[in-house]
Amino acid sequence: MKIQRAIVITLIVFLAAGLGAALFLPKEKRWNKEAEIKIGAGDDISGVLMDETVEALKDYKVSRTHQSSSFQDCCSNTAQWAMNAKEINVGFYCTHIARHTVMQNQDVEIYGPVIMNGETIVYKDHWENVENLAVTQGREKSKDLAQETYPQIQGFNEITQKGILYALEDEQVDAAILDITKAAKVPDYRNMPLSDTDYISYVLVVDKEFEKTEAFRDFIDSYNRAVSRLSNSDYLAWTMGVKEEWLENKNIKFLTLEGTGVD
Repeated sequence: MKIQRAIVITLIVFLAAGLGAALFLPKEKRWNKEAEIKIGAGDDISGVLMDETVEALKDYKVSRTHQSSSFQDCCSNTAQWAMNAKEINVGFYCTHIARHTVMQNQDVEIYGPVIMNGETIVYKDHWENVENLAVTQGREKSKDLAQETYPQIQGFNEITQKGILYALEDEQVDAAILDITKAAKVPDYRNMPLSDTDYISYVLVVDKEFEKTEAFRDFIDSYNRAVSRLSNSDYLAWTMGVKEEWLENKNIKFLTLEGTGVD
């Protein structure tokens, strides 16, 4: 009888230990290789951040849209449609369009800011003569910042992303507000900061259901590693194909994001 009781007690102890281990010991990470991360970013500095983020997402099927006609510019109608139509489940948007997107679609939300000070004003000759600026269509925040910072500005010409550099080179405008990746294509031009203070250029918009997944948690981990690399000015200059000195007065900042806590 005592032997049977001892056996029962021993079994109970082992079962309790096994249950405790299952509940409290670290679990081996299980990758969901069937999950698909569908990312949208423009053909701009947010696209650079997206590409860096994707580098470490080897265990997922990843589709990215910045090289397609659907998302070359986050301010385009097709870029807004991409999130609403669930063509993407996470995207980098400028603040103005991000607000419009979440107002129109209750299934998505702004997860957090990702890039600060991502634009610069580019001009050819004398800054004191600059009055008319070209700006990419839909960049209302950029227009407001330029007007607040430089009272000399008299007006803006809204131009497509593809045509804005041509307008500047053809002297249709005195200067242009450019994403720094576009400004990097004309490094010999002079430039001025868009604002005297920090401002948010891009935020991350995410589908609420996708936000709950392990795939999104791993996306955030990879994103934060990308931020760490791009925050190194030498690495960023190499990525953009410019000299490190060219970045000195740009003050661009890549921001980390908090994880989701999804198990």
